Amino acid sequence: MKNNTFTPILIIAAIVRIAGLWVPDFWYDENFTLILARLPFERMIAATAGDVHPPLSYLISWVIIHIAPAAPAWVLRVPSVIFSLLAMVILRRLMREWSLPEKVQLGAMLLMALLPMQVWYAQEARMYALLEMLVLLALLYALRGNWIGLFAASLAMLYTQNYSLFYIASIGTVILIRDRRAIPYAAASFGLAGLLFAPWALVVARQISNVGNGYWIQQQHIGDALNIIYKLFFASAMPSFAILSAMMVTFIALAVGLLHMRYDRHSASLAIVVMAFAPLIMAWTVSELWKPILLHRPLIGVSPFLYLIAAWSLNRLLAGEPLRVQREAVMASAMVIPILVSGLGGYYKNISAMKSDGAASPLIGSLDYVRAHWQAGDVIIFADDGPMINLLPYTDDLPRYLIPACGSRKNVGPSLGSLTLQTRAAIGVPVKQIDELTYTRAWVFAPFSPLNPQCYEDYIAPLTPGDPMIVVDDNQFIFSGVWLVTQ
Repeated sequence: MKNNTFTPILIIAAIVRIAGLWVPDFWYDENFTLILARLPFERMIAATAGDVHPPLSYLISWVIIHIAPAAPAWVLRVPSVIFSLLAMVILRRLMREWSLPEKVQLGAMLLMALLPMQVWYAQEARMYALLEMLVLLALLYALRGNWIGLFAASLAMLYTQNYSLFYIASIGTVILIRDRRAIPYAAASFGLAGLLFAPWALVVARQISNVGNGYWIQQQHIGDALNIIYKLFFASAMPSFAILSAMMVTFIALAVGLLHMRYDRHSASLAIVVMAFAPLIMAWTVSELWKPILLHRPLIGVSPFLYLIAAWSLNRLLAGEPLRVQREAVMASAMVIPILVSGLGGYYKNISAMKSDGAASPLIGSLDYVRAHWQAGDVIIFADDGPMINLLPYTDDLPRYLIPACGSRKNVGPSLGSLTLQTRAAIGVPVKQIDELTYTRAWVFAPFSPLNPQCYEDYIAPLTPGDPMIVVDDNQFIFSGVWLVTQ
């Protein structure tokens, strides 16, 4: 792809990623990042060790906050914008390394620039854009035989997200397919990265135990795996009226692309297919044989390769006589452009609601009411980790307490809450039962959902007769309320 084609696409990608970066409130995961970034270094590491992610992304956010403590929270999203754009630059070099057809390169780059999945995680203060960039960088180094670069990218990947093991295994498979003589060098790079990751690997072993004891991801099946492939294109951004059409276009493009790759017999085809599907298959297998871990977010590293497959459908589709090409281009545009516009439009229009999809709502707006009616002797009580994480960064000046985790999640099994005891201790919010506290009035933030134990409701209901003071959210996933309890 020539510079005069790539540069405008990269500029468009930058515009759509920067647009409205500061508008949506932080959701649960981003608030968790913000909380950890504000902690002293030792407590940040301790809190991370009790979580399910390695520390590199949190360390980047920690540095930003401690360099500019007065900066607005959305500044923590800026690294993701940069990593997302760098991923496009690296993908371009990867496509050149493979000598892919120009139409395939153009189509894949447009998808990287405009698909809601890419924009979503380019605008989120989490580790996923970094993970995607590192997967592409590690593969590029592997193809070029840059074993030092492969070591460095693999080490950074391991310290970014635990799905990195799936990506490293997939890159190793690509190296094996490409040149078996390179396996010892690749093994040395991966081995050295693993050796330097060993100190944190002991932490990962404890994290795995936490997942096994009661994690929030529910059991998923083959239909969920297919839905993840769709989400790697559109995430949850598509308006409901266009979801079916978007799914049809996505899977038709992938099916046609795979057929065209088979007929073209390009030397890179097998490697692209491995990178597109092997990590997903591995994650699904672990979920089936052990505990549910399957999510679309950490599989962002396969999305560029899915886009390459989808874009391959253009290679033969837009070929032949000019009249035929023009007709096919019009038909393809009539299918794809409305879907892309609907996805991006849905993203920007409903971003705040989408960030809370299936998670505790931000609840931040309710603080205005609480502060307006605050009296001496009042306290805030969080009935679950969800409202605590969502409100903690914005209530530093108020007394706050957390009810101990209890019981079992509805239809799921034993629950330890969203956070481990180690992470809660590092964050520093006192954990007490309501009857252990001295207060005049207590503002109780309590979410009720399929992921919340029944015992929370049983415990709070007798203290809060009637309806909540504030109904924060009322949807198919969760019902959040704020109750005022008096002694």
